[in-house]
Amino acid sequence: TKVKVRFDVIKNIENAIEGVADLKEVDMNFSSKRGRHSARMLLLLPANSSGPVPVFLGLNFYGNHTIHPSEHISITESWARNNEAFMVENNQLDERSRGIRASRWPVEYILGQGYGLAVIYYGDLDPDYDDGFQNGLHPLFYQKGQTKPAEEEWGSIGIWAWGFSRALDYLKSDQNVDGENVIVFGHSRLGKTSLWAGAQDERFAGVISNNSGCGGAALSKRKFGE
Repeated sequence: TKVKVRFDVIKNIENAIEGVADLKEVDMNFSSKRGRHSARMLLLLPANSSGPVPVFLGLNFYGNHTIHPSEHISITESWARNNEAFMVENNQLDERSRGIRASRWPVEYILGQGYGLAVIYYGDLDPDYDDGFQNGLHPLFYQKGQTKPAEEEWGSIGIWAWGFSRALDYLKSDQNVDGENVIVFGHSRLGKTSLWAGAQDERFAGVISNNSGCGGAALSKRKFGE
């Protein structure tokens, strides 16, 4: 089943992070004859940059708004991990969760070096729990009467990687982004995802995989750690 993608810029705020970053939020709206689904990309570009900038593109584990406390970043509405340590209520992240993962995301440093940063909450593409592949992008690809991926069809890592490529489609169309220099990166299972995205889509300028483990960059035969 063919899936179409439409990009809608829903926020475009100059100097949203004062002296550091201009901010855009882009909704990636997916549709097919099987239904519709959307995922939101947060794009931060150096404030007052004089031309197109290279961009790091990554998925995050807890929501776009958790990487930085800026009030301009929309709170993720998709299912999030129910963990009190991350201030989650009723499986939904709330205002108290702004910036709770900022220690993992050196936003000011990245932007200060002249790079942009684009992030997507991975649960927007496919939720990271066993839902039978019903609540993410998979159902848009099903054939008539199909209810789950066949054994030879993609799982979560495959669909997350496909989402990376669709994000790149947008980034290559944005005049403020150097679309020839987008580096995809990730940690753990998202490290596996970045590796698969780079293998499947040679338009990425580079891949950074952190602790991707077995099935990722670790040895598969002689297991000497990760």
